[in-house]
Amino acid sequence: GSHVSIPFVTGLSTKIFTQEGFLVIDSSPDIQIRYNGFNVIKIIIGERLQNKVCGLCGNFNGDQTDDYATLRGKPAVSSVVLAQSWKTNGMQKSCNELQYSQYAASCDNVQIQELQSDSYCLKLTDMKGFFQPCYGLLDPLPFYESCFLDGCYNHKKVQLCGSLAAYGEACRTFGILGTEWIEKENCCKRTRG
Repeated sequence: GSHVSIPFVTGLSTKIFTQEGFLVIDSSPDIQIRYNGFNVIKIIIGERLQNKVCGLCGNFNGDQTDDYATLRGKPAVSSVVLAQSWKTNGMQKSCNELQYSQYAASCDNVQIQELQSDSYCLKLTDMKGFFQPCYGLLDPLPFYESCFLDGCYNHKKVQLCGSLAAYGEACRTFGILGTEWIEKENCCKRTRG
């Protein structure tokens, strides 16, 4: 509940700092959380916690086929069911993930075609763009599709930066991409619609 200036070190030796467009919460060697301020949160867990966690990100047991499970350990039939099962008591009423499913369902084919023809999501697939080094290792198509589908209910600039950040961070895990695109696309700060 306290405001702090970054960089900051807590009494438990957890470091909070910014790095390459991300807010980083680092409690090395076990857990590091990276948040881009839009829609990308990356959680890096040390090997010591392998097979000792559960939740929306899976159980970290090396088998991705059993990660899509509810709190009770049953396979989730949809992402909405998965999210609902892991809500904490404080989130039961304040977070309505169904509204996003309803937004997506209300997006008709005409809107989707307009968004597909708009160049803002095409930055993810531009063969001469800043993501070009990553294309051989990570298919940009799912990120592109998510960009225009999410664009039906989100502000264009927020959606573009969020989609670029999601693909950019996924590429960075291969060690082949920098963060130059963040400044070039003016994605340093969250844009509100």
